[in-house]
Amino acid sequence: MSSWHFAHESGPLTGDSAAARLRERAAAGELETWLRHDDGRVLGVVTNGTRAMVVAMDEPGDPGRHAVDPGAKGDQGGYRLGNGQVDRYDNSETVPFGAALDVVRELIDHNRWPATVAWQDDRG
Repeated sequence: MSSWHFAHESGPLTGDSAAARLRERAAAGELETWLRHDDGRVLGVVTNGTRAMVVAMDEPGDPGRHAVDPGAKGDQGGYRLGNGQVDRYDNSETVPFGAALDVVRELIDHNRWPATVAWQDDRG
């Protein structure tokens, strides 16, 4: 049976175990996390602790899609990538961290994007 796992790790995840680990990583200052599925799909979560950029790709290099919050105003910084770069995103291009965890749970447990979270297709 194919499954999701954290990049560079083996072992299947449940939605709840992945969400708990993402919370732990964010609390420890590890703000960029990548998950991979055995079929090649990739899920990236970059957070500033309050909001998150969530990107889902069919394979590495795919423009994919990302979670959006169309009604959100303003922008926030503090999205620190693993290479040390710190990004700033419009709030409409990110979602609250709790919603990002919902995306992770739904994709891992049910193989679908949650109906409560909007997304934008970045493939053109």
